[in-house]
Amino acid sequence: MSTKRIWLTRSGIAVLCIIALAATLCASMLLPYFLARWISNIPMLAVISVLTFLMLSWAAARLCAHLWRAGSGARFAAQAAGLLTGVFAISLYCLVLKATPDPGAPAPFEDTRYWQLPTGSRIAYSEFDPPSGVAVNPDPIVYVHGGPGARQFPFDRLIYGSLAKEGFRVFLYDQAGSGLSDFLPNIRDYTIGRAVEDLEAVRMAIGAEKMILIGHSFGSTLAASYMAKHPGHVAKVIFHSPGHIWNLHEDQVDVSRTDQTTEGAPSLRMLAAYLLLERNPDAAQHLVSQRENEGLLAPLLHAEQGVLVCKGDSNRLPQLTSTAHDNPGFNGYVTQYMFPQTLSAAGDPHEALRKDHTPAILLYPECNYVPWSGAVDYRRTLPNLKIYFIPHAGHYIQFEQPDLMRRIMVAFLLDQPDVIPPVEGDEDPRLEMGALIT
Repeated sequence: MSTKRIWLTRSGIAVLCIIALAATLCASMLLPYFLARWISNIPMLAVISVLTFLMLSWAAARLCAHLWRAGSGARFAAQAAGLLTGVFAISLYCLVLKATPDPGAPAPFEDTRYWQLPTGSRIAYSEFDPPSGVAVNPDPIVYVHGGPGARQFPFDRLIYGSLAKEGFRVFLYDQAGSGLSDFLPNIRDYTIGRAVEDLEAVRMAIGAEKMILIGHSFGSTLAASYMAKHPGHVAKVIFHSPGHIWNLHEDQVDVSRTDQTTEGAPSLRMLAAYLLLERNPDAAQHLVSQRENEGLLAPLLHAEQGVLVCKGDSNRLPQLTSTAHDNPGFNGYVTQYMFPQTLSAAGDPHEALRKDHTPAILLYPECNYVPWSGAVDYRRTLPNLKIYFIPHAGHYIQFEQPDLMRRIMVAFLLDQPDVIPPVEGDEDPRLEMGALIT
């Protein structure tokens, strides 16, 4: 056999061995993933993964030794499989199985209080009351934060709490499993239906026949679902940079107008937990607790916070935490588990909302990463809704246009004339100002 032919043969064998090793690695990770549907015990899944790797790597090494015509194929296979399995097991532990330090709970606000709701949720909230001598409006304001899985942040308290000066009792609360509220024991309990019933329990806790809802992002989706399930209990509603009424997967984000300059990458441990969440939420939580999940998510939120403002406006972002690793109280499990639920036609609120004549406004900012089509859906669905387009503002309008945002809200709440003209028609207003990037 010529030297060239020998070289080609051995090169082919080497490539085959690399392919066999890659297939071994894939099989060792995929088998536990599929078995997680029925097995939530992480040590057991880890053992299955390692044993799978050991057996397949031994078979691959034996095959390669046979093709290479090594003298002692069995010995080579045993040594190679043992060494590779050791490296695999150590890597699996360090990158996936090893727990990260406890991030601790977010620091409470000085006015944080708790409701023990009849739904079983223990909910953290803050209340802002009108100044002495100001007449109190019978319909309190309840702020419904986004995410899902986010919380009431200090900048939410600043702008919405200020509405108490206009005579409104204002309540900001953290939804179950988020922020300062208690985690639900089972991730499966984080459903839109549960969140709706928690909001109804909040209404009863504050003793209001009707309340004014202000929903931000996913909070608007939740507010819409509440209105459909409990008609007659909402006096007015403000949708702030809303997610879609239903099917949140239609929110194809566009960050081209935002100041996002980096994109965070999840750790392998976090990625493994989210993959397991698709198969078995119990397995995901056994691998990464809800508290640890908040800590793992914190650096990603910190890296991508420029998405909340227009290009060049990152200097307007408030400082959520002192470092990128401080826990902001954002529970990613709630996000990942709730989003698929809005694909279910059984819970779609559109039909009920078409009959709802509650006064409503929608605030849509120029640099919003959530598509304009969602705002159009709200207008086509709710008979008594106006849309206001806010120039040079991102997903949280108050970062760049706090005064304009507050004036629009106050005018709506107090039945005053429009501060700015509402948007007419369904065409994206950014087309007229040349801001739409195609």
